[in-house]
Amino acid sequence: MKSGTVVPKDYAEWLAYWAKCQPQKPFLIFGEHCLTYGAVEQEVERYEEKFRVQSPRQTVLLVKPSPLVQAIAFLAAERAGWVPVLGHPDLSTETAVLLAKKRRIGWLDSDCLQEIIPDAPVPPAAVCMGVLSSGSTGLPKLLFRTYASWADFFPEQNAMFQVHQDTVAFGEGSLSFTGNANLWASVLFAGATMVFGRGLHPRSWLVDMKRYHVTVLYLVPVKLKLLLQLVKEILPAVRTVLAGSQLLEPGTARALHTYFPQSQIILYYGASEVDYVTWLTYEELLQHPMSVGRPCPGVGVTIQDGLIMIDTPYHVEGLSQPCTLQDRGYFDADGYLIFQGRQGQVVNKGGLTISCVRVEQAVQQIPGVLDAAVVPLKDTARGETLGAVVVLEQGVTPQAVREALRNTLLPGELPGRWAAVAALPLNGVGKVDYAALRSILCR
Repeated sequence: MKSGTVVPKDYAEWLAYWAKCQPQKPFLIFGEHCLTYGAVEQEVERYEEKFRVQSPRQTVLLVKPSPLVQAIAFLAAERAGWVPVLGHPDLSTETAVLLAKKRRIGWLDSDCLQEIIPDAPVPPAAVCMGVLSSGSTGLPKLLFRTYASWADFFPEQNAMFQVHQDTVAFGEGSLSFTGNANLWASVLFAGATMVFGRGLHPRSWLVDMKRYHVTVLYLVPVKLKLLLQLVKEILPAVRTVLAGSQLLEPGTARALHTYFPQSQIILYYGASEVDYVTWLTYEELLQHPMSVGRPCPGVGVTIQDGLIMIDTPYHVEGLSQPCTLQDRGYFDADGYLIFQGRQGQVVNKGGLTISCVRVEQAVQQIPGVLDAAVVPLKDTARGETLGAVVVLEQGVTPQAVREALRNTLLPGELPGRWAAVAALPLNGVGKVDYAALRSILCR
């Protein structure tokens, strides 16, 4: 940006800025649709009229079929002075209405724009968007963000992730997943190009990555593993592979390094309530395989009674500092944060304290295991036990995996229940669905 230029204060203003500077530059790509910054600006101007005819400064739940339409609706609502809240595209109208009522969201924009709560509270002027926490049960919580709570960290994260004006970034899934929304917003901030994957179809991801010469790849680890099952050649254009929401076990990291040899591989730890908390590189991951890295610049992390405590300026409104996400962990001797999982993922089995995350990592490293997830289960004899759901190569059995684990785990750490599936079940935002895993194990 040239010296003396007015710095945009929200995402809609960044769109206007880049549409003026580089109207023909590709911005949003989804399947066969490739929209330039100028084209997106025109779409946003048209869509904005829908919101302008109503009262200003409302909250609106956006339920749209694709990330392309989500992005346009988000920017149009923001430009009209509204506070957009991105909902998952799979929400039925009935569920979306229920969510809006429960969370006091004024309007719903699905098939049409309709008022839900006439007297819905108006967020503070600094708030530019709402986010829905993924949550493990029930309806997600509504959280509000200021522009600064993400954008003030964009220069730091974009430098780390190699996102700049010439970047072509790839992500799959709805913008209602905070990780996808944050990447998309950082791409807009940089004036770069964003490619959205076409559903849970790894073959099409590969086609798009090659076609558009993707340089930054962002997928949660379970999706990276799906992609690796299909990759047969080196993809030298990719310069950054970014993963989060789960640990990235060393075997998967090495496979990524094989097929993306020119890239830096980064694993991060963060959440909807905060932002990036810690991160580490490929080399660090191999040295500290259970770690999620060291604190990001400007972020403080401590341990209190086994809980990870976070002190960050990049958080949702109303969140006191320091705060905890109810995740457990500790620092190793080199100062790397070792992640043990959510409070409910650390179980007591016959007096032995066990981390489901540690056992899951051990299972994933057994030869013949393509993917695995470990969850706590109720046990009448011991109070709690572990269940493992595995994706296996042909000819490999859960019994064989269990026997191999005896070389790395204590007898009490071995999962008591096993199930083999073709693929791990995923929830609406593309993460492993732990409720579905429990159902599989309890059949």
